[in-house]
Amino acid sequence: SRGCQLSLIIQKNGKAIHDRLLQKGVISDWRHPDVIRVAPVPMYNSFQDVFEFGQILLEAIIEHA
Repeated sequence: SRGCQLSLIIQKNGKAIHDRLLQKGVISDWRHPDVIRVAPVPMYNSFQDVFEFGQILLEAIIEHA
Protein backbone atom coordinates (compact mmCIF):
# COMPACT_ATOMS: atom_id res chain seq x y z
CA SER A 1 0.00 0.00 0.00
CA ARG A 2 3.00 2.33 0.35
CA GLY A 3 5.08 1.23 -2.60
CA CYS A 4 5.09 2.74 -6.02
CA GLN A 5 6.18 1.82 -9.49
CA LEU A 6 6.07 3.66 -12.77
CA SER A 7 5.92 1.70 -15.99
CA LEU A 8 7.03 3.99 -18.81
CA ILE A 9 6.14 2.83 -22.31
CA ILE A 10 8.91 4.02 -24.61
CA GLN A 11 7.94 3.24 -28.19
CA LYS A 12 11.18 4.35 -29.86
CA ASN A 13 14.70 3.36 -28.73
CA GLY A 14 13.50 2.23 -25.32
CA LYS A 15 16.40 -0.13 -24.62
CA ALA A 16 18.96 2.55 -25.53
CA ILE A 17 17.21 5.03 -23.23
CA HIS A 18 17.15 2.46 -20.43
CA ASP A 19 20.87 1.79 -20.90
CA ARG A 20 21.57 5.53 -20.72
CA LEU A 21 19.62 5.79 -17.47
CA LEU A 22 21.76 3.01 -16.01
CA GLN A 23 24.93 4.83 -17.12
CA LYS A 24 23.70 7.92 -15.27
CA GLY A 25 23.12 5.92 -12.06
CA VAL A 26 19.35 5.47 -12.30
CA ILE A 27 18.25 2.06 -11.06
CA SER A 28 15.57 0.83 -13.43
CA ASP A 29 14.28 -2.32 -15.05
CA TRP A 30 13.84 -3.05 -18.75
CA ARG A 31 10.79 -5.11 -19.82
CA HIS A 32 10.69 -6.23 -23.44
CA PRO A 33 9.39 -4.91 -25.77
CA ASP A 34 9.01 -1.28 -24.66
CA VAL A 35 8.73 -0.69 -20.91
CA ILE A 36 11.12 0.95 -18.46
CA ARG A 37 10.12 0.45 -14.84
CA VAL A 38 11.23 2.77 -12.05
CA ALA A 39 10.16 2.96 -8.42
CA PRO A 40 10.49 6.42 -6.83
CA VAL A 41 9.53 5.18 -3.37
CA PRO A 42 8.76 8.19 -1.11
CA MET A 43 10.42 6.58 1.88
CA TYR A 44 13.79 6.51 0.06
CA ASN A 45 13.60 9.20 -2.63
CA SER A 46 13.31 12.94 -2.17
CA PHE A 47 11.59 15.44 -4.43
CA GLN A 48 15.08 16.37 -5.67
CA ASP A 49 15.78 12.73 -6.61
CA VAL A 50 12.58 12.54 -8.65
CA PHE A 51 13.28 15.90 -10.31
CA GLU A 52 16.81 14.80 -11.26
CA PHE A 53 15.41 11.55 -12.68
CA GLY A 54 13.05 13.59 -14.86
CA GLN A 55 15.97 15.65 -16.16
CA ILE A 56 18.07 12.54 -16.88
CA LEU A 57 15.12 10.85 -18.62
CA LEU A 58 14.46 13.93 -20.76
CA GLU A 59 18.12 14.14 -21.79
CA ALA A 60 18.15 10.42 -22.68
CA ILE A 61 14.98 10.76 -24.77
CA ILE A 62 16.34 13.78 -26.63
CA GLU A 63 19.68 12.03 -27.17
CA HIS A 64 17.97 8.99 -28.73
CA ALA A 65 15.22 10.78 -30.65
